[in-house]
Amino acid sequence: MDAYDAIARRISTRTFQDRPVPRALVERLLEAAVRAPNHKLTEPWRFAVLTGASRDRLADLRRAHSATRFPDPAAPEAAKVIEKTWREARETPAVVAVLCALADDAVRREEDVASAWMAVQNLLTAATAEGLGSYVRTGGILQDLGVAALVRLPAAHTILALVSLGYAATDEAPRRRTPAAQKTLWLE
Repeated sequence: MDAYDAIARRISTRTFQDRPVPRALVERLLEAAVRAPNHKLTEPWRFAVLTGASRDRLADLRRAHSATRFPDPAAPEAAKVIEKTWREARETPAVVAVLCALADDAVRREEDVASAWMAVQNLLTAATAEGLGSYVRTGGILQDLGVAALVRLPAAHTILALVSLGYAATDEAPRRRTPAAQKTLWLE
């Protein structure tokens, strides 16, 4: 599959087959990630790969975090959502926590965060090219101190994203996007 096909076919996959992703394949994806453009070659990204028990610990942390979103986590509808969050996390074969160094200089910090996000995109595109599904998580869970401890977050770093990886449980078509022509202004 070429890069254009991988980009066009990439979708957010939330459910995965009960099939591990080989470590060598994750390593290959991470090698693609670090090829991201990076001003001044600061290489601000770090990765923590969670499988097995560490992935299960993340699932527990996600369940606890999900429970904080409800006034009554024991209410049937809330409990259903919380359980779904935990189950989906436990059934994800591998999760890559993408970390980024936070420079003191505001411009450098912005450039580094942008580079780390480009590394995420490389990871997603490579995963699709390799026949894997992926899902990018952001939001409040990234601020959870338990997650920071789990991924051994270094000082002066942040967690940018949690990228779920696995073989998709279902085959879904990519969602429609507005054509670029409708979002482009040509200037001469």
